[in-house]
Amino acid sequence: MKKMLILLAAFTLTAGVVSAQTQPAKPDQAQIQRAKKLGEQRTKKTPEQRAEARAANLSKSLGLSAEQTEKVRQLNLAQAKEMDAIRAKNAENRQKAKATRDRHDTQLKAILTADQYAKYEQQRTERMANRRGARMKARG
Repeated sequence: MKKMLILLAAFTLTAGVVSAQTQPAKPDQAQIQRAKKLGEQRTKKTPEQRAEARAANLSKSLGLSAEQTEKVRQLNLAQAKEMDAIRAKNAENRQKAKATRDRHDTQLKAILTADQYAKYEQQRTERMANRRGARMKARG
C-alpha cells in the first residue's frame, strides 16, 4: 500500500512537470492575416488626412460644434505640416551626420594600423553598448 502511494505521488508530480513544459503556441494563419491587415491600415497618411481624422475624433468625443470642429481641423493641419517638416529635417540631419562619421572613419583608418583600428572599433562598439544599456535603465 505504501509503495502504491509513493508511485501515485511520483506519477502525479511527473505529469505536472511534463505538462508545464509544453511548447508555446505558434501564431495561426488568422493571427498572421490580422497583423498584415493592421500593417496595411497604417499606411502613411497625408497631413490633411491626419488633421481630418483627429478633428473627427475630438468632435465625436467632445461634442464639438461645426465651427469648433473646423478650427480644430485647421489647427491640426498646421501642426501636422510642421511635424512633417521637422521629421524631414531630422532625416536629412541624420544622413549628414552619417556621412560625416563615415568620412571620419575612412580618414582614421588611413592613419591607424590595422590592429589599432580594430581596437578602436572594439572600443566604439563597447561604448555604444554601454549607451544603449544606460538608456534602457533610464526607461525601465
